[in-house]
Amino acid sequence: MNNSPDRVLSGKSDGLPGCGAGSGRIKFVDTAKGICILLVVMYHAGLVDNDTPCLSMLRMPFYFTLSGLFFKDYGGFRTILKKVNRLLVPFVFFYTLSYLSFIATRIMAGQEVEIPFFAFVTSKEMVNVALWFLLALFWANVCFLMIYKASANRYMTVLLSLAVGIGGMICFDHYAVRLPLFIDSGIAAVPFYCLGYMLKSTDILYSNRYDRYALPAAAVLVAAAVLCFFLGDRPYVSFRTLYIGEGFQLYYVGAISVVIAFILLCKKAGDVAGLRYAGRYSLIVLGVHVAVMSVVTRGLEFSGVSPDDGYYSLAVFLLTATLSIAMIPVLKRLFPRFTAQRDLITGDMLRRLGYGRSECRGVDG
Repeated sequence: MNNSPDRVLSGKSDGLPGCGAGSGRIKFVDTAKGICILLVVMYHAGLVDNDTPCLSMLRMPFYFTLSGLFFKDYGGFRTILKKVNRLLVPFVFFYTLSYLSFIATRIMAGQEVEIPFFAFVTSKEMVNVALWFLLALFWANVCFLMIYKASANRYMTVLLSLAVGIGGMICFDHYAVRLPLFIDSGIAAVPFYCLGYMLKSTDILYSNRYDRYALPAAAVLVAAAVLCFFLGDRPYVSFRTLYIGEGFQLYYVGAISVVIAFILLCKKAGDVAGLRYAGRYSLIVLGVHVAVMSVVTRGLEFSGVSPDDGYYSLAVFLLTATLSIAMIPVLKRLFPRFTAQRDLITGDMLRRLGYGRSECRGVDG
């Protein structure tokens, strides 16, 4: 998804596995994103579910953590404008495409269009269920930026993030409070965003003297996450629906453990070309895979493949992932400003717009 690792790398990154000198990207991060976006597609294909040990602790928490890892304050308005281009613009683009596809499918099937276009504004319902994440991540960025600016030091940033995130999640679940446009989901994800921000102060992204202990450390962390998973009887927290299951404390401990372990393992693996490509453009895969999956499932059923067949979910996953990845070069070439490859809204554009309005007011006066 977005959380781009594009940045100017310092000299200490030259020896990092999977990150060539002067490449401008930390490639193992793209590998990690590639694995995670495929896990998302697997989940929606029914190949894995929340009973898969630690899966729910990794999928969404990792992406929120990753965004925090690359947090940078460019100065209030500029920071938010960047997130508008990288998250909100792609959301509008992919949601519109998904809705048009949804309408076409319904009409061809002779069915009614029962979900209004703007249903996602006041409810958790939308035709492309995966796109909630882009809205939630935008609000997590905005919320953390406010906390960051209000904090005197890192310790206060952590305390406020935990209070706002976990406190908000409990409030949303217990009192059934709901905020529009998935603002509540973004608030609930702030602790993981803060985790990424804190990891940023370490050398976890770069070669360091502790890398020799990466595999043993990852093994211990995975064991801790699995222990939390079974001790808590499969604890589950849904950032989309704001559901908190029993033992949610163990969920958070397990999620922190498995996210850090996953980063360490991907750092050790380095650059895996196919996964890196899917990860680099994971936002496009996220945006199209639900619509693609709808076409794939209908095609399989038309071909006589039943959902009850043992290989059905695997077939849906493989076809959906392949077709979604195949769409990357087309979409990024034709719509670079709508797929977060280039900015659609720039500061200069807004300044010119403001100047033009000022001239109009002067003429009217």
